[in-house]
Amino acid sequence: MSFLPFNSRACNKVELRPKQCIDAVLKPLIDNIDIKINGQLSSKDIFNTVICMAVDKSSVHSASKHYQEIPCETSLRYHLRKLSLEELIQANQSILLQSSVSTLKTEKKYEFAIDFTNDPYYGKVDSSNEDYVIRSRAKKSTNSFYSYVSLSIINKNERYTLAVIPVERNKTKVDYLTYFINLIEELHFNIKVLCLDREFYSVDVFEFLQNKDIPHITPVEEEEKQSSNCLKGEKQGLLNM
Repeated sequence: MSFLPFNSRACNKVELRPKQCIDAVLKPLIDNIDIKINGQLSSKDIFNTVICMAVDKSSVHSASKHYQEIPCETSLRYHLRKLSLEELIQANQSILLQSSVSTLKTEKKYEFAIDFTNDPYYGKVDSSNEDYVIRSRAKKSTNSFYSYVSLSIINKNERYTLAVIPVERNKTKVDYLTYFINLIEELHFNIKVLCLDREFYSVDVFEFLQNKDIPHITPVEEEEKQSSNCLKGEKQGLLNM
């Protein structure tokens, strides 16, 4: 699935309309995830409603107030609970790659980017979500977040997201790097350079990548650059912020 051009100064910014977003996302979801439903509803009905809510940034609770002829809140919640997080993680690269895989060449060297995204969370923490609510620097009046780590491939100034997985409290940055590097190998791509965001600024990460002989670039603050002695090596780059 293609997103905005990686180099915005070299390419015109593209704005997708709601229908374009829905059309782009709906088919890969239907093709790769099946929700078993008895009755008049179908997986397409559920996914179409959920995508519409995502585009409009609406909640399940408010859906019936904004849309007509959609499954009720009770039905939406009931059928969405049939999906397991493990199933979604396994299917996510198939979903994201479905529309773009034909433009990518195996065995070719590409630039890759790994990013962290923190979404503020204001709800309760209990046994159902405690492994996925991450504590971090305060943002938008909270220091609790649902966080996601994503892998993207950059091809001809276009950026394609290959995988998005949730961050868990008991996993390290090296665990996510290992997962993504294994995925890149499974897809038969080669790494030209790995661009990491500042969340990956750590000795463990650099040692892991140096041992793997993977070229990488990490943005750092000037004071971090001056105080650290772990940023040496021919295969490693710094991007001052």
